[in-house]
Amino acid sequence: MDAQGAQDEHGGLGYSPRVRKATIAVVIVWLLALARLFIADVWDETNGLVVFHVPGQTVLDIVKVILKTPLPFWRPIPTIFAALIIHWTPPEVAWRLLRALNIALILGALALLIRTLLAWNGRDDRRDALLTLTMLCSGGAVIVAGWYANLFDAFVMLFIAIGFWLIQRGRFIAAGLVFGGAFFFKETVALALPLLLLLTAIDRIRLKDAIKTAIPTVLLGALYFALRSLVVPFGSAADTHQFHLSKLAPTAIAFTNTFWTESNWGPGWTILGFVWFAFSVAAMRGWRARLAFLAFVLACVVMYLEMFGWQKELINHLMFAGRLYYIPVTLTLFVLTLDRRWWALPVLAIPLLIGAVQTYTHYERFQRSYRNIYRHTAKPVRIYYPPKPLHDPRRGIEIGDLPDARVKIDPVNGKLVRR
Repeated sequence: MDAQGAQDEHGGLGYSPRVRKATIAVVIVWLLALARLFIADVWDETNGLVVFHVPGQTVLDIVKVILKTPLPFWRPIPTIFAALIIHWTPPEVAWRLLRALNIALILGALALLIRTLLAWNGRDDRRDALLTLTMLCSGGAVIVAGWYANLFDAFVMLFIAIGFWLIQRGRFIAAGLVFGGAFFFKETVALALPLLLLLTAIDRIRLKDAIKTAIPTVLLGALYFALRSLVVPFGSAADTHQFHLSKLAPTAIAFTNTFWTESNWGPGWTILGFVWFAFSVAAMRGWRARLAFLAFVLACVVMYLEMFGWQKELINHLMFAGRLYYIPVTLTLFVLTLDRRWWALPVLAIPLLIGAVQTYTHYERFQRSYRNIYRHTAKPVRIYYPPKPLHDPRRGIEIGDLPDARVKIDPVNGKLVRR
């Protein structure tokens, strides 16, 4: 048997049965860990259950509300999809079902990314194992999988993965249509545009092919923002944020410092955070790729302007900040593996795993705090906590700026305490 025959018999030079088994084990452990996080619906999940599971409400009522009401965003397709699941299923089933959907979307995106790498670079089980480990075992993946309100991010990452798969098949316009259509799921898909520049910098696509992909992306994106402005004027007080350029530097510092831990937990920035980021910049092949990567990061900073900070309390909106890193970090990992720089992934796995453990443990405590509130024996109960109001008639719970409430949530530890 010749060398080629031996290679084919064993699945190729990149074939390793042990590594493949280890990869499967990583996925199984990840799924089991996430199963333990199905503790309680929290924050926007609960609000969704309250708003869209109302007796007498019709499907048409739900669709009209979503299409015409600023939430303060306008992402009609996934919002309608989630609302109908909530409408048609019991609340205790709905939030679990939607979280399971997020998990499926994440695994679908991972499978497509690995398939694209296989088509572009050939088989390499070690590379695929490292991508699986670093993509799944991260704070971003944990919070996107564990909070169904991140359905938007999960869908967009899947669409970007589909776009990559189409690009490697030479179907550039089709990829642009997929990217453009994803604007109706979340505006974050705009990051596909600077990513095309990065793919050009590492010589994976030609500039003219990047332009072919970008044109339908931009046209459909413009249509989306035109329709969106009828409901939520871009950058207005009703929008998610107002893009104050004075916050550009603080956002850039916080984002790059926490890029590889994907967690805002702590008193402030650390030198080690910048070291991890500098390593990822240096890991890119050549100055063209490094500059293109920095341009990609700058686009992320503008996209997420004012959305980062330092979380010092358990009950805080920054508990969910990991979702903001999920797409940028996953795309960075993909580019490193695509450009055969996957040797950097074992190093970057260190901060990613640290951030994953940090996010997992805090989010577990976060959910247990709300589960304890839901199980409060004295119903109805009024609780003082102005940052995140909740009116839940089904459970007999009212949370908000309630001066007469006898108990309040201690944001440091999530416990109910007397006022």
